[in-house]
Amino acid sequence: MQWIEIPAGTVTLAAGGYLPQATPFDLPAFAISRYPVTNVQFGEFVAAGGYSRQEFWPADGWAARQKRGWDAPRYWTDRHWNQPDHPVVGISWHEAMAYGRWLSQQTGQTISLPTEQQWQRAAQGDDGRVYPWGHTEPEEIHCNWNRLVDETTPVGHYPAGHSPFGVADLCGNVWEWCLTGWESASGEGEGVADGHEPRLLRGGCWSSDSPLSLRVTNRSPKDPNTRLVPHYRDHVTVGFRCARV
Repeated sequence: MQWIEIPAGTVTLAAGGYLPQATPFDLPAFAISRYPVTNVQFGEFVAAGGYSRQEFWPADGWAARQKRGWDAPRYWTDRHWNQPDHPVVGISWHEAMAYGRWLSQQTGQTISLPTEQQWQRAAQGDDGRVYPWGHTEPEEIHCNWNRLVDETTPVGHYPAGHSPFGVADLCGNVWEWCLTGWESASGEGEGVADGHEPRLLRGGCWSSDSPLSLRVTNRSPKDPNTRLVPHYRDHVTVGFRCARV
């Protein structure tokens, strides 16, 4: 996994969920994966027996895995979604968390999903940009969105859309799970990691048809009737990346 070191800085999150108003956050330095986790990377977790190792799973996710018989992502054998260098999709928040805990054990590092503050910091940089590439609305050179390709694309395919830190695919391609809960008072994820609370998705996806979905400050689903609960694995538009502290 390629890591990008993100220096300490400040982000301002828009109001919604646990935030009654726009709120600034000071962040220490951290690292984030350059790309979303790909099928080949997630395949190492599958091959290592990650779906049978309870110690990696949030309690709620382990119960769901047992009840539903999960042994791989939802579209693991579908050729449209399982290409090696494409983002893994059909993935629940719990599976993403389990991958991070497994990778932490493998590397001896502390790896998890990024908080939404970390995600936005990696996407926005220091100049208050609207999109990772700047202030202009997305064009075909920036990212895979608005059914430009009508499926996921290889990670890193749109270098013009990289963030100021060189992080790729932050907008378009797939929505990305964050550690952060949508309703918790603190906004932090670890304290409610085993619960039912909806989680933040960031970044838009290949089928997002509004530039608003791709803005780095976008914190909520476009459709208010859609609940982004952890068991959101039937969708081919949701993936994740990792953060390291």
